[in-house]
Amino acid sequence: MKERIFLIIACVVFALLVAGCTSQPAAPATPTATPTPPETMAVITPPAPIIDPDLLGTWSLKEIALQGGTAPLFTFNSPITATFDDQGNLGGNGGCNVYSSQYTISGGVSAYGKDIAIGPIISTMMYCESTSSMETQYLEVLQEVTSYSVVNPTTLTMRDNLGSVLTFTQ
Repeated sequence: MKERIFLIIACVVFALLVAGCTSQPAAPATPTATPTPPETMAVITPPAPIIDPDLLGTWSLKEIALQGGTAPLFTFNSPITATFDDQGNLGGNGGCNVYSSQYTISGGVSAYGKDIAIGPIISTMMYCESTSSMETQYLEVLQEVTSYSVVNPTTLTMRDNLGSVLTFTQ
């Protein structure tokens, strides 16, 4: 009887050993995504700015005619200047403060000359009692300018949509 019990225990242990050593069927392989190469980004080079050689250089303001002549005409000897370079930069002296901006020539032409956009204008913030109101008026008109014309090699006129005109000489 002891042999029988020993034989049954041996069979059970053997069955457990055999069951533990069997391998499970392999799980189906998960498909691996094939990496895709990154998209090539197109480099867009902005077109070169349109430059007008007649506009380049430093101009001195001689006159402001506001709103097509319906508002006062200002003439003065104050050193108000505008300097245009061939990179689309505009800078100058407003009579008290220095200012700078960007300008863009579109290539279009209107009844008053060639199309131009100026701005935004940034400037220093000093207060000069004798010139600050004139400087403010000048910078407001300059930022709204939509066209310009170089009448002869030494006269530049710039006009906004309200009819205000800035006249410069070189």
